[in-house]
Amino acid sequence: MKYKIVYLKDKYVDMVDVYPQLVDLLYTHQNNTYETKQVELIFKPLGEEKEKLLKSIQQRDDYSYYHGIHLLYNHITEDKVTLTMNEYDIDVEENGQNHIIFDKMKAFSKNFYMIMT
Repeated sequence: MKYKIVYLKDKYVDMVDVYPQLVDLLYTHQNNTYETKQVELIFKPLGEEKEKLLKSIQQRDDYSYYHGIHLLYNHITEDKVTLTMNEYDIDVEENGQNHIIFDKMKAFSKNFYMIMT
């Protein structure tokens, strides 16, 4: 399962609660200046939140990092979680239907949303 985690600014949370699919429609790939400005206006950069997440996962015994990719690998269950952190999103790939990383981020704030890719 692949998904992105984004942080929606406070003034848009009520609107997304009414129209949940709106996050998928508003978050676009930043191929030009217009799309970049749209993302900057609606979504918040993940600076502090990424640091909180990194502190929590780096303490795990199954954590490793190589060339921008953070990896959690459980040797017993052979479950693997890979993360790539960008300015406005976190790309996550997990085995199965679990959302371990999203659940951790949702504990920090209700403004985090998951976009399936």
